[in-house]
Amino acid sequence: MSRPLSLYHALTLLPLAGFALHDHRHHRIRNAALLAFLPWCLLYLPLAAHALPGTTFPEAALHCAMGCLSGLLLLLSVSLATDGGIGGGDIKLAALLGIPYGASGLMAVLAASCLLALLHLGIRKACGRKTSGNIPFAPYLFWGCLAATLIQHRPFY
Repeated sequence: MSRPLSLYHALTLLPLAGFALHDHRHHRIRNAALLAFLPWCLLYLPLAAHALPGTTFPEAALHCAMGCLSGLLLLLSVSLATDGGIGGGDIKLAALLGIPYGASGLMAVLAASCLLALLHLGIRKACGRKTSGNIPFAPYLFWGCLAATLIQHRPFY
């Protein structure tokens, strides 16, 4: 992966850490914050079209659109199937993260996020600590994005 895209993904973790912290404290992701994050996500389009050799702008746009739709539709369907088991802020955040990560990258992020959430809940239960019915998912999205970014952008020596 190119150096500009590696830097972009690393910098994407900063606002994501803010979402994670706020969601952890308040169990809420504000729409205004997500709207402010949208231009940053859309910046990936021209950056990818320029930084990836052989990638045209329409190809980059399709990659981003498929990622956004996959995040939106997957978490929305889970929310509908579980009667609101996933909050609207988490659904919108996953859709936004689909723009820079694409469909396959976002699936890796979501898989890592879900595994981390299950691991955390399992450890809490094994230690005899009570688990609440609702958990904030944005912190797990942050850790999933961090893992995906580190794996995707590792240097090859």
